[in-house]
Amino acid sequence: MNFILSYIEKIPFIPDRWNMPVAQIISAAVFIVILYVVAKFFAWFFNRYVSDLLLRFHVERWAKGMQSHKFFTAFGVVAAAIVALHLYPVFITQNVAWLSTIMGKLTGLFIILSFSWLINAGLNTLNHLYGRNPNIPIKGLVQAIKIIVFLLTALFVLSLVLGRKPMYIITGLSALAAVFSLIFKDPILGFAASIQLTTNKLIKIGDWITVDSAGADGNIIDISLTSVRVQNFDMTIISVPTYDLISKPFKNWSGMYEAKARRIQRSILLDVDTIKFVDAPMLERLKKIQLLTDYLQDKEAEIKAFNAERKVYENFLNGRHLTNIGTFRQYAQLYLKSRPYVVSGDPDFTLMVRQLPQTTGGVPLEVYCFLNTTVWTDYEALQSDIFDHLFSVLPEFGLSAYQQPSGRSIVQGVKEFGGVSLQA
Repeated sequence: MNFILSYIEKIPFIPDRWNMPVAQIISAAVFIVILYVVAKFFAWFFNRYVSDLLLRFHVERWAKGMQSHKFFTAFGVVAAAIVALHLYPVFITQNVAWLSTIMGKLTGLFIILSFSWLINAGLNTLNHLYGRNPNIPIKGLVQAIKIIVFLLTALFVLSLVLGRKPMYIITGLSALAAVFSLIFKDPILGFAASIQLTTNKLIKIGDWITVDSAGADGNIIDISLTSVRVQNFDMTIISVPTYDLISKPFKNWSGMYEAKARRIQRSILLDVDTIKFVDAPMLERLKKIQLLTDYLQDKEAEIKAFNAERKVYENFLNGRHLTNIGTFRQYAQLYLKSRPYVVSGDPDFTLMVRQLPQTTGGVPLEVYCFLNTTVWTDYEALQSDIFDHLFSVLPEFGLSAYQQPSGRSIVQGVKEFGGVSLQA
């Protein structure tokens, strides 16, 4: 500053009272030019050499991500801000109060905004690299941090412009807290929900989720601060508020894919009128079924010994007897175990055929097992094969599936029992 002033004083057409202001303006201009050159130099240096260094360490994704989001350029600007912090007293003095005030505020703004830009560029780079990574769904967290950085930047800028400490600004804004809470209600709720979803690993991109309240049933394609986008299987896209995944129940099917098995839980409704004891002809016929041969022989011997011990010959109901529904239930379970695509013998995957409480539609016989595939088309085909077979063998056990009578069955029944000729 003194060096510039010594030359200004030698210029004859500049009044003495203007020497200091002119020298200060020239010094401030030189100061800005130096900062511009420093920012350009460091930005070039980082883009040229640091990116090459990252490529040598085989982190090409990081290098390209930083370059595409101007992280190295922002780093060069931060380097210039650090230089400004040290050179400001050299180039700017207090002799010209108005210019010193303006340059002080501009320098402070430059430092604040440069660091804010660097943080924002770093967050953009992280989001670019991992925002769509199914194992690290950080997009919502990045957006939340961006909001915090923006608010802190605005706070410091406002504090600098007004010449007040940040705590003074915060105290003044506390009265508007209720208003801000209403304006930023969704981001606040989304921020809290995003942290819970991310830290607890409840969802990730690519997961198949079902949210009944939102009509979503498909794969997650994007996770943001305020919403989760789901592509349904009919190719429609629905946006579910992030907070809904915390406050409302939803189903995540990722555990099924990790287990590499999918469950069948489906019932056959049996007509109650067809349930009966197994008579001798049926027993002999069922013994010829290989899956039941050993079971029926052991069961027959066990029942005969039980009945003989208790001398139940006088009354049929005093003894034990096989039923067609119990025998069919055992056959269905043995049939499932014999299929190579049904998981059996693993305690983590239950396999059973059980009878549920009777309903107006008949007696439900539920098949509960797991198939060793998660491919939807294969799962449906194998499930259909199982029930095709079970429905087909029902008559062999003297059973029939229940269904509500149709108009055709009513007409047929009337013809059989009454011989009445019905006209349409």
